[in-house]
Amino acid sequence: MKYDKILRSGRSGMFSAPVLIGPLRAAAKRSGIAWRDLDLEGVSGRKAFFQRVAHALEFPDYFGHNWDALRECVLDLAASGAPGIVVHWRRGSGLARRSPESVRTALEILQEAATYWGRSGRVFLVAIERGSAPGIDLPPLR
Repeated sequence: MKYDKILRSGRSGMFSAPVLIGPLRAAAKRSGIAWRDLDLEGVSGRKAFFQRVAHALEFPDYFGHNWDALRECVLDLAASGAPGIVVHWRRGSGLARRSPESVRTALEILQEAATYWGRSGRVFLVAIERGSAPGIDLPPLR
């Protein structure tokens, strides 16, 4: 039940995903917080990343498939009135190897969104699977 407490606290940010992700997912469901599975298996560059993230985060059709559009659409999610979102960033080691600058830029944008959501006391949590963002110091989710 520790994840229930974390989600109720309105914590936002980027964290190392727990090895067992099921309890976090169940806590999100109990809290009415949306779960978005960002599966990056087979993604090796920006174009494919934008397609995958647009699908996972349910962006509108007008999403422009560039960094500014990503920033805008992620921040617009806050206007939906949802109590929060958990993004499970997983199987991203291939993207991290082939396009580390894309990973860094995407995570900067997601951190900006987490800060924005957090100011309103709502959850925007990115749980990043081990090996999916090498070289980026991620605290554990506690």
